[in-house]
Amino acid sequence: MIPFHPRPRDADRFVADLAQEEQGGAPSSRPETREVETVWDALGGLDAADFDLAANDAGSPRLSRRAMLTGAGLAASGAVGGAFLWSRRAVVHETGIGERETLVLSDGSQVTLNTATRIEVRLDGGRREVRLDSGEAFFSVAHLADAAPFDVLSDGARIRVTGTRFNVRRHSDFTRVDLIEGGVAVGPASEATSRLILRPGQAVRLDKQGLPGSVVPARLEQIADWRQGRISFDGAALAEAVLEMNRYSRIRLVVVDPRLARTPVDGVFMAGDTAAFAGALQALYGTSIARDGDLWTLSP
Repeated sequence: MIPFHPRPRDADRFVADLAQEEQGGAPSSRPETREVETVWDALGGLDAADFDLAANDAGSPRLSRRAMLTGAGLAASGAVGGAFLWSRRAVVHETGIGERETLVLSDGSQVTLNTATRIEVRLDGGRREVRLDSGEAFFSVAHLADAAPFDVLSDGARIRVTGTRFNVRRHSDFTRVDLIEGGVAVGPASEATSRLILRPGQAVRLDKQGLPGSVVPARLEQIADWRQGRISFDGAALAEAVLEMNRYSRIRLVVVDPRLARTPVDGVFMAGDTAAFAGALQALYGTSIARDGDLWTLSP
């Protein structure tokens, strides 16, 4: 609940402005409605957990713009029973290290943020856009026949869909897109043509300019695991496994021996449970662990 006590007349004017814009008209600008607009924007910070919404893929609630306008009137008069993100300005959502969060957007789409992830969301009648500033996110996009395409921007890349489920992870020098179902078009953010079309079960890396590389199989099991708070390895080099474990914990693992770094690792671990991962290395490979605060060094 957000404490707010505007004059009812101001709330009515704000909702009327939104309705006028919905019908293609230009909204009026009244100083007395700014406080109402501020509260409406603040509601964009609420997520699925605030409304006790299930974070699974099925049965996602969907609200029409008209229903949201009604909700805006309730919020502006102080009776906030539930609201979803809608704003002409970008609304930022982010998770810390080891955190995971599912958001329900106003168009019925869901976004699950992985550890240390930051997104900016802009949704209105003419645009559905999410910018991935860092980290990894899983999207389940609502298919709306009369809605704008849903765009995900990452570095210099644009991923465009109309309704599908896919995963986007932003690395320091590339963005990886894994498609679960539906179809996506990927390519440079600045170009509307010459885009690569992915099919379900396919994945691709996009460089910092958004240019796609070779199409490879999607990491279906690994993506399903991180959404459940797990990390799975199937023959991954220890150096690679360590980098992945470090994403979810403030404890930093370091491998100092090149031969040890190439050791293949198999198994499923809970995200953030660095102690269990290090213990498994000790038991299986006799690995030594030197602990110095949050820095753990692995050696043969």
